[in-house]
Amino acid sequence: MEDSKSKILILEDDETLGLALKEIFSRDGHHVYLAARPDEAFAVLSSNQIDFLFCDCLLPQMTGLDFVEKARQNHPQARFKVILMSGIYTDKQFIQEATQKTQAIAFLRKPFEMAEVLKLVVKKDDGPKKEEASARKLLYQMFANPKVTSRQKRKVIESIEEVSGFDLPFLYSLLVETKSSGYLNIYNSDGTVSGISFCNGNIVGVDVDDKTTFLGEMLIQSGYATPEDVQTALRDKNNRRIGNFLIQNNQLSPHAFDLILMEQMNIRLVRTIVDQKIRVNFASAEVDMMNPSIDADTLSFYLHDWIASKITVNWLKPLYIMWAGNVIVKSPTYREDHPALQMSLIKALDGLSTRLNNQMSLNQLLDVKGYNELAVYNAIHFLLTKGLIVFAAKTAFASPQEQLNALKKIWAELEGKNGFQVVSYLESSMGAGNPDSMLEEFLTLLGDEPVDMKSEGHGLWKKIKKVAEEAVNMAHDTKQIDQFRQASQRSEAEGKMRAGTLMEEVKKSLQMNQFAKAMENLIEVTKLNPQTHQLHIYSSWAKLGMANDPAKKPALLKEVELELLQVPPDERYDVLFPFVIGLFNKTKGDLVGARKSFEKSMAMDSSFIPARRELSMLTAQSKKQDVFNMDLKEMVSGFFKKK
Repeated sequence: MEDSKSKILILEDDETLGLALKEIFSRDGHHVYLAARPDEAFAVLSSNQIDFLFCDCLLPQMTGLDFVEKARQNHPQARFKVILMSGIYTDKQFIQEATQKTQAIAFLRKPFEMAEVLKLVVKKDDGPKKEEASARKLLYQMFANPKVTSRQKRKVIESIEEVSGFDLPFLYSLLVETKSSGYLNIYNSDGTVSGISFCNGNIVGVDVDDKTTFLGEMLIQSGYATPEDVQTALRDKNNRRIGNFLIQNNQLSPHAFDLILMEQMNIRLVRTIVDQKIRVNFASAEVDMMNPSIDADTLSFYLHDWIASKITVNWLKPLYIMWAGNVIVKSPTYREDHPALQMSLIKALDGLSTRLNNQMSLNQLLDVKGYNELAVYNAIHFLLTKGLIVFAAKTAFASPQEQLNALKKIWAELEGKNGFQVVSYLESSMGAGNPDSMLEEFLTLLGDEPVDMKSEGHGLWKKIKKVAEEAVNMAHDTKQIDQFRQASQRSEAEGKMRAGTLMEEVKKSLQMNQFAKAMENLIEVTKLNPQTHQLHIYSSWAKLGMANDPAKKPALLKEVELELLQVPPDERYDVLFPFVIGLFNKTKGDLVGARKSFEKSMAMDSSFIPARRELSMLTAQSKKQDVFNMDLKEMVSGFFKKK
């Protein structure tokens, strides 16, 4: 079809290369314009709707990067995609900065294979908004397609432009799984830009706005270096990097430092996973292999931690509403000895593997007695992200009661929400796009209208349908939607401020061992802002402080274990985390482990009084035990020794 072909502008002052590109695109049926200078290219842009711009980085009159920037300023409505080319500027830093600045979809190092460039010029027929929406929807449709190929996965990744920051773990996983090479550029709403470098399926670079290193804290907490070693390295007059200083002084092995640098990459990656809309583009490019790097096996552990600690259940619920009634089955890559099945999220759900054999739905798993809702959502999301399970076809409700249970779960998510919040929920569930088609797809999840018009199920079915329809009708009124959005943003900002004030009260209460009061405020903080910094660490501290009843201790320890799983990696290198781990070990009865953790806490901050107090108590308890374990003769003779 004529419309399926693209309009391509080539801006290249190398006549031989320019003509070669024009010929290969023309043979494939594309409309091609060739310019040797920027002024010629501007003339083409003024009179043509270009789909793709192939631009050399070194041009007469201006650089290729400046040309792209000026072209977008002069033609703000244009939606052309940029492919950069260079045979001179080929170092990693330039390529990454260039693709970020121009939002290029690829960077071609000269010389390159002509056959490869044809893969880059696939025209999208849909408008931009619809294209972005369908791309994200296609991303999660992989959860129901075990036969999707690596090529299809790459096409989905390359077509995505707007996602949630919580989608990034899945994107990282796919880029590693498909052995991709290039740069994933991430544009946040505050104007900051991050870049993740991939080489043949390995993450080899993480460039984020926050340059916090945590190196000293990581070395101390991992046990690879003493606080004294770290302080000496920091005072080094030759300004050597801390790792180089310790290695050169035989105080740290190169392998251990590589592990620390990988953990630093993990911390920087976790900071990209935010609960907000972001823009992304993946630029294919040749990237040099570097060490240390994150491979597929290491990424599995990081994925586990990110999903456990960063992605909220409030985000997961609408995502999975469309799959909640589908049977979960094991994929061809599933195996009983897979390392992922030994990780904490999976082990927290007793008998999950057996239940997967029985082909249960997500709704049925959520109803299993003893299963925590958050743990179920996190575990299923992790296994789906790893590709170990998939959703099979949706089955009809087996009974009116089963349909009623499903309707109750949906209503629990919609009740009390205003129209804007309901539309946002539907977008998260169905994928953003046309409100009417979104509504149509949502209503299919409710099942057929219950026959018994006097039943609870029928009343709930009608109520949900009415709320969804009213919200979608409101979605057509952009002015009202904007008002709701602004009100929601104000409310969210006020909630965060209130949560911050309450957290200060929590800290004071914990310092004074007022655990019940602290817990009361923490519950309120969770409602106001579940992303509050160190919320799960302080919650664990408060819960462990109330562990006085031996009968309730096992359940409480399990609850705290899940709480600690939700502590993000970037919050673990602080005096508080090893201290709370020490409290956890002490409550379990592991006094040796408790002492080690308290000592780590003291090593990071010797002025932290709670850790010092706990160590003193352990020492006093140990001396008391020593007295009771002494030989009777030794103890008695001690009383009569000369002073």
